[in-house]
Formats: sequence, structure tokens, C-alpha cells
Amino acid sequence: MIKLVRFDDRRTGLVVQLPTGLHVIDVVASVSVLLPEDPISNGLLNGILKDGGSWAPLVEHWERVRIGLGRLSRLASIAPDHPRLVMRPFDRIHVASPTSNSKSIATLGIAEVNEIAFDPTGREAMARQFAEAPAAGRVTDEPVADERILTLDDHRK
Repeated sequence: MIKLVRFDDRRTGLVVQLPTGLHVIDVVASVSVLLPEDPISNGLLNGILKDGGSWAPLVEHWERVRIGLGRLSRLASIAPDHPRLVMRPFDRIHVASPTSNSKSIATLGIAEVNEIAFDPTGREAMARQFAEAPAAGRVTDEPVADERILTLDDHRK
């Protein structure tokens, strides 16, 4: 899954997991690292995302854009100190800086069909949910898994 985030002055960042923690690659500031290997996605990324451009064209041109984003992500994992790769720790950015539109999208996660395991019965999701729940009969108000499950004592007193 590719995760994008709007940060600082509506810049677009690519979230990557490195051994030192989550980092954000400034896509437009780092796009020059793609030349000359990938002039097509370089031009698309720069053209679409400069000046805080909309993410709609990014999704529309996904087939080509994903290649450039994938290369940026791989480069960050191989050579995080590359001189043309502009990257910061995730905890040092300001996600979705204040704009006039408080309902703007701050993050975008894109998963491709081959990355999603489809279970039409829902059995796998239920099995995970019950495996993470506290033992039956125990009263707890501690959040579990996704903080929506609460187990209560099932015995009357």
C-alpha cells in the first residue's frame, strides 16, 4: 500500500517505513532523483503535485505515477542519505497544515487489487477479531484491537 500525506504548506509526502521509524519523502522536492530513469512519472508527479495540486489526477494517472512513487520508496530504503532525496521523520512534519478548507483530505492510502486479500465470508476478519478479544467472563474496559470491542462479564450475580 502506498500512503500519501499532505504536510506543511500543502506539500505531498510519501510515507515510508525505515529501520529508524516512519519518514516522509517530499515528493516534488525529491522527484529529480528519478531522472533520467523515469522522465514520464517524474513529469507527471511534478506537474500533478506541485503547488499542492489535487490528488484526483494522481489517481487518474496511477499506472504511470505508481512507478515513480515506488522508485522513491525503494531508494529511501536503500539509500536514505541520498543527496537529492528530501526526507524527514514523520513526527517532525505538520500533517495537513491549516487551510481555508477544514474538510480537505490530509492522507490518502492507495492499495492495488493484488495487495488485498478478499474473503467473501468475512471469516478471517472475525477470527482475528475474536483472537484479539480478552478471555470470556473477564470484565474489562481496556480497548482491544480497534477499540470497538468491549467484553463484559456474562454471569449474573
